Amino acid sequence: MSDTADIRSYMARIITERGFHAGPNFVGPDGAVSIGAAAFLAAHGWEPEPFRTDEDLSVILISCSAPAMQAIKAISADLDTEPSFIQVTGDHDVPDYIEHVERWASTPQFPDEQPPAVAQVIGRILRTNDTFDTPRALAA
Repeated sequence: MSDTADIRSYMARIITERGFHAGPNFVGPDGAVSIGAAAFLAAHGWEPEPFRTDEDLSVILISCSAPAMQAIKAISADLDTEPSFIQVTGDHDVPDYIEHVERWASTPQFPDEQPPAVAQVIGRILRTNDTFDTPRALAA
């Protein structure tokens, strides 16, 4: 299993133990965590205070963490939708992977549906390991 797969497995465990947060900020008042917070916690083992108080700074902290972003990018790639883009300069856009996974986990996919249940969020994180970390036979 790759380091990124280990991080995703630990993300699932963190969400199972602390609960899943889909509201404002990345960590709820009860300590429940969003996907982005779980990725950072799994990669680094600590929770920055801004996760509870400052969404913008939280996004910066998560996006500066290469291991957390690798886990988030893999989950984003495994979703049935595409991430939105952030314009960096007039002619350069980058995918917003954090927003993509956070939005998927907290909003209905169709108008008459509910957001994914916590078990579905955890299941998607774990299935991403199967999708991206399954050994493939070498071509002859």
